Amino acid sequence: MQGDAVYWPETFFAELFDLAENGALQAGLDQGRLVAMYQRAAEELTCASLDDPARTLAEERGRRAAFEARLTARWGHALDRFDLTVDEALDAGRWINGQWRPGAPARQDQKFEALIRLHGRAVMTANEVGVLLRTGYSTGALARWRTIHEIWVVFALLSDHDHELSRRYLVHEAVESMKAQEEYEETWEALGFDPPDWTSGERSALRERLRDQFGDAFLRDYGWAAPLFDGHAPKFKQIQELASLDHWRGYYRMASHGTHANPKGIAWSIQSSGPADLIWAGPSNAGLVDPAQCTLIALANVNVGLLRYAVADLMTGDDKLTDQCVALVRQQAVLVLMDRAVEAFAATHEQQNREEETIMHLINRAKEVLADRPLLTAAQIAGELEVETESLSEALEAGVLRGMLDADRRFFVGPPSDGLPSAETRDE
Repeated sequence: MQGDAVYWPETFFAELFDLAENGALQAGLDQGRLVAMYQRAAEELTCASLDDPARTLAEERGRRAAFEARLTARWGHALDRFDLTVDEALDAGRWINGQWRPGAPARQDQKFEALIRLHGRAVMTANEVGVLLRTGYSTGALARWRTIHEIWVVFALLSDHDHELSRRYLVHEAVESMKAQEEYEETWEALGFDPPDWTSGERSALRERLRDQFGDAFLRDYGWAAPLFDGHAPKFKQIQELASLDHWRGYYRMASHGTHANPKGIAWSIQSSGPADLIWAGPSNAGLVDPAQCTLIALANVNVGLLRYAVADLMTGDDKLTDQCVALVRQQAVLVLMDRAVEAFAATHEQQNREEETIMHLINRAKEVLADRPLLTAAQIAGELEVETESLSEALEAGVLRGMLDADRRFFVGPPSDGLPSAETRDE
């Protein structure tokens, strides 16, 4: 290629073939020249997209918007009640924080500080779950519930014990900072970042001060809870058991599949509806019920815990009775909204399961017909099965997407010349 000639990606292959014909490849092409060819090809390939990203992404964004509209049509009633519950919990936390934070420094109230911050993080994480649910990412939503469950466990433990445990919990942030500092010291040069703010000597001095004040166990994960475990730093499982929340371990493990890169996480997905052998790289309208209900239950319990703590420890003076009444009403309001939301998700899930059973029944009946006559149209199969063509077409499309119908011998939606049906739909 000479001078300022335009270099399109396809020219890369022409140039490569030309070099091969001239024996340049066999003789050993200069590595720098080959890398430059790759770079020019990549830049030309991406230049149009970078110049007008909106145009490049318009089709995909249109599909996504259409999918989310269909998801809302199915799940919107339940999702609205989910949002109402989270909003009411947020309002309760805002009320408690506004009323009693001004006096917290004077009281040196470490327990208030820990519980109100945990409540705030639970509300924020629940909102994250809601966003993932509305866009069809139930695997991610369940993974975020895992965080709310951990918040609930820690909240339950702190709320049931004295202020000293909350103080240890808050101070333990320094231990986590030290561990992050140690890792940063090992990696900052490789990452091209600035050197750490602390020196290793400062970190060691802090470690010794914490050890002197709290003991060796404090320097480990969950070391703040060591007094509850005979001076030993517990595992999270032990904290769950002490908080009487270990019956959630099965859900916690299920949520972990969407968090870690284990083989179960790629072999199974909560987003699948019925038998399927799909590689999930996008959203689904299935699997919303578990992350939604688990999140609602955890958030409601954290909210109840905060309000009960406020009633027992914070409310004093002439307004005590009024404040307690307001707190009890707020507590009950969140529980009522939670119940309605849980019921709405269950009802939608059951309806979806009934539809799934119908689809599976149609797929299996159609497979029997297609086994002998693979080129029948959907209308012809529907006539034999005495069902509506539209319903059967949807079921057959789902069967193809799930790999239940042979990709090489699947049905035609119209005459064979019209081609095979698209496999674009992701919310069968």
